Amino acid sequence: MYVEHDFLQPRQETLKLEQKVTDYFEQWREPVYRYLVAAFGAAAQAEDITQEAFLQLYRYLHAGQSIANVRAWVFRVAHNLAINQIKSQQFVTPLDDETWEALRRSYQDAGPSPEQKLIQQEKFDRLRIALSSLTIAERQCLHLRTKGLRYREIAEILDLSTTTVAETLYRVIEKLAKESYG
Repeated sequence: MYVEHDFLQPRQETLKLEQKVTDYFEQWREPVYRYLVAAFGAAAQAEDITQEAFLQLYRYLHAGQSIANVRAWVFRVAHNLAINQIKSQQFVTPLDDETWEALRRSYQDAGPSPEQKLIQQEKFDRLRIALSSLTIAERQCLHLRTKGLRYREIAEILDLSTTTVAETLYRVIEKLAKESYG
């Protein structure tokens, strides 16, 4: 017996999968992009890497694979793609002065007095110096943590132990406190 709707089943499943990945993309695109820019300083390539990570998610799920923690998986793939790109270029660049200044301006409030603006500028400058003193691994751990990932997820993404992540973040907090407050 021929059932007409049986041939539509694979297409419906594909549409459901596309919608699922689209939902993930809309939910995590910005945090993944910001992580890539902050951790690797590659604003120009961050958007491409972010899109490639979600494309790989689609391909992986379309192939019938399952993922226990999709958010961590996407961050890990994006991280690995960025690392691979860096390895091909053989360098990691922190944010340049122009990008840093644009970021600093984007967080300025239009309401503070000139004195408050000066204090805010000094705080941003101390923060920049403190952040520039961090190692690449410390920056990566910090940025992933600020995106709300748990130590276990960070460890999975960076291929470290949970203890190493905890110790690294403890060192980061100490460094930032020391540099920021003297």
